[in-house]
Amino acid sequence: MAKENARQRILEAAAESFQTLGYARTTTQAIAAKAGVAEVTLFRHFGDKQTLFRSALPQIGGGPNIELLEAQLTHDLAADLRLISQHALHFFLAQQDAIRMLLFESSHFPEMKAALAQNPASMIELLERYFQVQIDAGKARAVNPQITAQAFMSALFGYAVGMHTIQERLPANIPCEAMTNEFVRIFLASLQPTEK
Repeated sequence: MAKENARQRILEAAAESFQTLGYARTTTQAIAAKAGVAEVTLFRHFGDKQTLFRSALPQIGGGPNIELLEAQLTHDLAADLRLISQHALHFFLAQQDAIRMLLFESSHFPEMKAALAQNPASMIELLERYFQVQIDAGKARAVNPQITAQAFMSALFGYAVGMHTIQERLPANIPCEAMTNEFVRIFLASLQPTEK
């Protein structure tokens, strides 16, 4: 029990340190001190800094509950795209600091790219499955579901991580809900089946 408690304290300290300081400036010595353990205990549990980072990733920004989101879909294209976009945008905005840290770190540590891609990839996979179901049912135009899913998620990701950060400097300060509605409107127009 004490061993598991120490492991959890190390993970929590690591997640906080990596998220605030980044990978390069975070030291195992500082993490151990923050967790209230000896550095050797940290190494006994995780081996090295890179393994600790990978283990702490689920706590750095958490992860969207894709199964729960998928269970809420009604197969009404407009309503579902709105729900998915609100869910994704809320998640990306809540985790924008962690995402920006990973973006910066991945230019210096290529192994961080997998961590950065993990959450967008799971949402893209959900959208790809969803678009294929809609296409098969004749409710959406026969597009490439993988490309369309990636384009949709790219718009949300780019807005949350890039544009939202500087929104007070932009010509109009548009609420997030209005942005998600606009993303959905644009994609709906391109997905509507053509009249026969």
